Amino acid sequence: MITGVILAGGLNRRMGGRLKALLPLQGQPLILRQLKEMSSICNQVIAVTNEPEVLRPYLSSVSNINVQCITDQYVQKGPLSGIHAASLIASEQHLWIVGCDMPFISAEAAKAMAILCKEANLDAVIPVLDGRVHPLHGIYSRLVGSEAEVLLKQEQYRLMGLLDHIDWKPVENGFFERQNIPIHFVTNVNTPEEFDRMSDNLP
Repeated sequence: MITGVILAGGLNRRMGGRLKALLPLQGQPLILRQLKEMSSICNQVIAVTNEPEVLRPYLSSVSNINVQCITDQYVQKGPLSGIHAASLIASEQHLWIVGCDMPFISAEAAKAMAILCKEANLDAVIPVLDGRVHPLHGIYSRLVGSEAEVLLKQEQYRLMGLLDHIDWKPVENGFFERQNIPIHFVTNVNTPEEFDRMSDNLP
């Protein structure tokens, strides 16, 4: 098993201030869609947010999985602070970290990456699809939290900067194609227009 982590601490400026985790998708908030997918391989899910009072009522409705809602210790410093906060309370050695704006997260993809991460004793396994690095929807060792804190104390807040300090392996299109895993799991939505287009194209 791995610990699922949903990073929901952004300011949602490009979404006009709407909380992306609660965008309605096929009749339910996006974060509940994510929790359903995570529950197949995670006994624990951590939602990192600066608005816990807003998310907790939704998270408490999920009964088959241990969902914890926490805040950043380094407030409004981006995904790096969320990774740090989650690593402090994660019950499992490896974390499956996603953004709250990703509607198609894949437990199958996460499981395949987690197996690789454990077998190769890596700090992280990150999708690199069509040449683009996707640090969210990655598998990370819980131990990277200490490296994240070092960077946060140095006021270095780029998530990509963390990859310069850990031992990670890219997994490219072929890795997922060989296992018949569709690669749209890295899709995210940042603007109302993107969300509307995605909603219109759902099966």
